[in-house]
Amino acid sequence: MIAVIALAAFLIGFSKAGVAGTLGPSVTVMVALTIPADDAVGLLLPILIIADWFTVAAHWRKWDVGIYRRLLAAALIGIAVGSLIISSVDEEMLRRIIAVAMLGYVIFYAASRSIRLDPAKTERYAWPAGATAGLASTFAHLGGPPIFVYLMTTNLDPRRFVATSGFLFASINLLKVPGYFYADLFDADLIVSTIWTWLLIPVGVLVGRALVDRINRLWFERLTVTFLALGAVVLLFF
Repeated sequence: MIAVIALAAFLIGFSKAGVAGTLGPSVTVMVALTIPADDAVGLLLPILIIADWFTVAAHWRKWDVGIYRRLLAAALIGIAVGSLIISSVDEEMLRRIIAVAMLGYVIFYAASRSIRLDPAKTERYAWPAGATAGLASTFAHLGGPPIFVYLMTTNLDPRRFVATSGFLFASINLLKVPGYFYADLFDADLIVSTIWTWLLIPVGVLVGRALVDRINRLWFERLTVTFLALGAVVLLFF
């Protein structure tokens, strides 16, 4: 268990370096296969928050304020709905929700390869993208796909793309904390006993930055999505 959590911390830092957009959901599955799903989402939230702020610090004030505000306003709706529902979901149901969300992500990933949104009408997509991201992120830390597809329609340069998404998820993850407390998803003993793994977050960031130009991203994403689908099947049926 400890080894898996340590690997999760490293991979989250690695992902935040910009080398693997699909790693976030696969980390959720990996940890949920090791410990109860409710403990998994609670354990991962502080790790995600710390990793988010590494990204924010690296791209301080480079985000697009207008896009950030539109997406965050919409995400607040999803977070509120998710926070109210998650408190009444038992561990087995949460495992199934995570698994279905992961399979949905696999389908979403495949479909997004051919999605072509009209840049001239991009603002209308902010509300559904943000609300969906807030809800999916609350349940399974899976808010990335709708946000990334939306941002790809905005013609942001790479630095502003990363800065805007980083600042948005830093805000979303902080806003999820009260709902997680309300749903009693934080296991204090588990978090304290694994807090040393947080040291692997900056290590993952450094490794990710060093390897970002050497990885075949398309093949890496395909491999990650394959493992993600397999993990979701295990969560559903085993």
